Amino acid sequence: MDIRFTHLSPYPRRFPLLPPVESIGFLPCKTSREARVFGNCNFSFILAGRGTYVLRGVEHPVEAPCVLLQWPGEPMDYGPVEGGAWTELFLIYPARCFAVLRRSGVFSPGDPPVRPIAVEMSAAVARLEDRLNSKQLDADLVDAACWELILASYAPGSRQDGRLHAVERCREHLRGTLGGAFDAAAFAKSLGMSLASLRRRWAAEHGLQTFSGYRDMILLQRSCRMLAETQAPVKEIAARLGFADPYYFSRRFRQLARCTPTAYRRAHGNRALGKMAEGEGFEPPERCRSLDFESSTLNQALPPLRGRL
Repeated sequence: MDIRFTHLSPYPRRFPLLPPVESIGFLPCKTSREARVFGNCNFSFILAGRGTYVLRGVEHPVEAPCVLLQWPGEPMDYGPVEGGAWTELFLIYPARCFAVLRRSGVFSPGDPPVRPIAVEMSAAVARLEDRLNSKQLDADLVDAACWELILASYAPGSRQDGRLHAVERCREHLRGTLGGAFDAAAFAKSLGMSLASLRRRWAAEHGLQTFSGYRDMILLQRSCRMLAETQAPVKEIAARLGFADPYYFSRRFRQLARCTPTAYRRAHGNRALGKMAEGEGFEPPERCRSLDFESSTLNQALPPLRGRL
């Protein structure tokens, strides 16, 4: 990999839509530990190797591929195992980007500091490498490549290690039981683990989002699209989503969307169908694009960037 340390602050941005990355670096064989306080917002992608990350007195195991989150002002201690080495690609954003990164959902201090990556990242890394090695460096394109790398690390993948396999099976189960009850303890038992273990593994992937919050998110996304993009009766939409009682579906929808299914269709359906008839793309409303809903605050949509993959 041909990625040298690159400092991008001096480069102007013509289209300041994304957080501007300050510096990028690649350490193919890092053997030392870092024990200090950073003044920046850092993402360290561990592409090979293993080690530990100590934050707030808690030691977190690090095993590639994963990404380490390093918040400004936080004392931290991380590095490969003693006598070992790891391969690290790091992105440094200035401290002034902390608020926008946090709002986006990819850099919350409440999230686990070590987040396993479930997909192959080589394509996203190669695109970043191409941008950095172009004859005329374009900082906007580098920012976009870095953001793509961050978002790609959230994509659900097919790795079947125990933790990711359990979380993916849980997601599949929740997506398939939108209209029914979810017994978390019974489901954990079916996987051969305790409920506490399942919750820890879920939190490593989803942060503060609960099982019910994830299921409500999927329900709102699917129901909004079906109401806006089809002319199917509400009763039929309820059945498609697994609700035996269409009145219960309407109540749940109203709790989540703050309006009835009929009112939502009146507000968005004709516009959507009209745009599709004219050959235009239809972008769902902001509330339905938002992918993170806390179970205790379902009436408030969180920022729309997190978890779009």
